[in-house]
Amino acid sequence: MDDVQDAAYFGFTGPIEPAGVGRLAGALNSAVNSGVGLVHLAFSSNGGYVADGVYLYNHIRALPLHLVLYNTGSVSSIAVSVFLAAQERYCSAHGMFMIHPTTMGQSEGLTARRLQSTLDAALADDDRTDNILRERSRVPEEVLAARRHSEIYIAPVAAVNYGFVDAVREFSLPKGQQIIQI
Repeated sequence: MDDVQDAAYFGFTGPIEPAGVGRLAGALNSAVNSGVGLVHLAFSSNGGYVADGVYLYNHIRALPLHLVLYNTGSVSSIAVSVFLAAQERYCSAHGMFMIHPTTMGQSEGLTARRLQSTLDAALADDDRTDNILRERSRVPEEVLAARRHSEIYIAPVAAVNYGFVDAVREFSLPKGQQIIQI
């Protein structure tokens, strides 16, 4: 599977929202449909919607391909869960990860029941994110507990220790290969 000819190279930077997730899933689906077994993806995202991120996480995990993800900038919020879906993961020496509690939209004008429902949904999303982090990394429980209250920034060396990445390594496109920006 290390044969460069059998690999596809993609880049993505943007939010985890329906349009971006659709483009990412579509590009990966096209690679699978074309018989590509190895995909390298240079990835940077500040996050987005939990539902879209969980969908993409599950979609990536279900595909019959070996995905190598590279944090080439910042991977934050629900994008961390998407990142953890890959079988092989790397981070640039200048990359950063960030995890935080699920945020809620404007609460002005909400009834008490609607506010409680919004809170319940945010707490359920926190649980889903924590479960993915536990399954796919070695992030300490105290870090998961802290992220329920504030933003936690994770530098490349800590990302290796937490199992977010296999190593600190730069993305590099092999000479003669094409890369498609999604």
